[in-house]
Formats: sequence, structure tokens, C-alpha cells
Amino acid sequence: MALITLIYVSSAVRSVSYSDIQDILRQSREANGKKGITGLLLFQDGNFMQVLEGNAEFVDELHQKISNDPRHGGIITLFREPILTRSFSDWKMGFKDIGDLTEDEKAGRSDYLELPLNDALYISNPNEAFILLQAFRNTVR
Repeated sequence: MALITLIYVSSAVRSVSYSDIQDILRQSREANGKKGITGLLLFQDGNFMQVLEGNAEFVDELHQKISNDPRHGGIITLFREPILTRSFSDWKMGFKDIGDLTEDEKAGRSDYLELPLNDALYISNPNEAFILLQAFRNTVR
């Protein structure tokens, strides 16, 4: 079974409530668990960044489903690469709203927390997106 990691960014086409995000997380955790997909979803001011890991066929199928979801717009795939081991193996779908970080949580971190998740930096250098996701790997709920 070939494992891949896929990272994309997108923007919500309408305002997203806490309840909307909880519904997305509940559904994705249930579906991802059945297909062995792991990952992390970051949210900030109406923008998403998500990493998905798992069997290439299942991850690509999920990415296509997300791409067709009318709640998303401006979807940009940052990268899709084979991996030997998962970086987010503990999460069927972890989540962090980085727009809600306190000043204490931001202290000592780089200025990248001030960038929108769909910033040109992440598009031109997808490794920066991976670094951002990794920074929250152990602080998600």
C-alpha cells in the first residue's frame, strides 16, 4: 500500500461557524477512520489548510470530493508526495483554529502566524506549509 501526503489550501465560500467546523470534523473523522486517512486541518479567517495522509487511492478520492464540495473555493494543491511514514498518525483529523490563538500562544513563534493560510509564501514554497502544520501537530484537539 503506497502512502502519500497531500496538502492543499482553500477558502470558504461563505461564513463558517464553529458548528459548521464541528460538523466537518465529525464527518471527516468518521470517514477517515474507515479509510485509514490521517491528517490535520488548520482554519484561519475563512481559509483552510489541510494535510491528508494515507493510501494514495483513498487520499486522492477524498481530495477530489473536497474539490467538488461547494463550501470550498480557490482550492490549491500545494503538494502530493509519497511518504514512508506518517507525520500525523495520531489524528483521524486534528484541528486548530489558528485565528483564535492567544498572544501567549503566539509568543516566540515566527511572523508566519500573521499570514493568511492561502498566502503566496505557502503556494510558492509548500515546505513552509508543512512546517506550519508540523508546528501544531502536538497542540491540536
